[in-house]
Amino acid sequence: MKKRVFGVLAAAVMAGVLTAGCAGKASEPKKETEAEAVQTEAEKEETKKAEEGKADKEDKVIKIAGTASVSQVFYEAFKDKYEAQGYKTEFIPFDANPVCLEACASGEVDVSLGQQKKFMENFNKNNGADLAMVKPYGLYTGIGLYSNEYTSVEEIPEGAQIAVMNDASNEDVALRILEDAGLIKISEEVELATVADIVENPKNLEIIEMEQAQTVTALEDMAAACCWFTHMASVGKDASTYLVRDNVMVNYPMGVFTKSENAESDWAVAMAECFRDPEVQEKIEETFPDVFEFYTSDDQVAE
Repeated sequence: MKKRVFGVLAAAVMAGVLTAGCAGKASEPKKETEAEAVQTEAEKEETKKAEEGKADKEDKVIKIAGTASVSQVFYEAFKDKYEAQGYKTEFIPFDANPVCLEACASGEVDVSLGQQKKFMENFNKNNGADLAMVKPYGLYTGIGLYSNEYTSVEEIPEGAQIAVMNDASNEDVALRILEDAGLIKISEEVELATVADIVENPKNLEIIEMEQAQTVTALEDMAAACCWFTHMASVGKDASTYLVRDNVMVNYPMGVFTKSENAESDWAVAMAECFRDPEVQEKIEETFPDVFEFYTSDDQVAE
């Protein structure tokens, strides 16, 4: 009798253990299901973002403003490589760089292409705009003092006329070139020099301010002019024939500009990255030999 009772009790205990074990195991799949549910939601969100990004590429046409000379060469150089990533683009030519920046600031276009960073910063300051340069930085060029009549700075006569750009950042560079050449001296108290800041002018030179693209044609009538390498090359002149050149343009990167809110977007960064591509660089050099230097690191720019 005792053995029978003991057997019944043992069976009951064993059944309880087995039941508890089964119950414990039954709860584990629930935890796994919850984890799977969380993972599934995360995956859904990632998939949604990827689909939205793909839709943006497929639906959005990125409008790019630029000058019909330099900017369009940049565009044609990277267009195929950029669009191979799924983007669609449209290049819209404008007559001058300030108009390109205005179109970008107003939202008429998404990108202003081919200006330089300090020019953009001055545009922001004067117009209350909020543009930014997209990294990585692309390339830079130079500004030189050229002459159709003279082969050295020393030959430039007293009272001669010299053309310089009339926008703040470029005029400063041009005047610093003249100062480095010993033709003038600029006040040490100014950051961005203008003609009004010349304190010494031993040859009584007449420094004439004008829109940057006009400085090349000014060489026909004036003793000398400070011109962009790009503008010289655009009219078929040899950009390497300067009498003296700048020593600061490495800090004036050129490339892709957008509204600040778009400067880190995938489509903008992808466009800027194209300038680091050797094939794109080769295409630019075919049109503008010895005119541009390409950055290998953003650290090359002193900011």
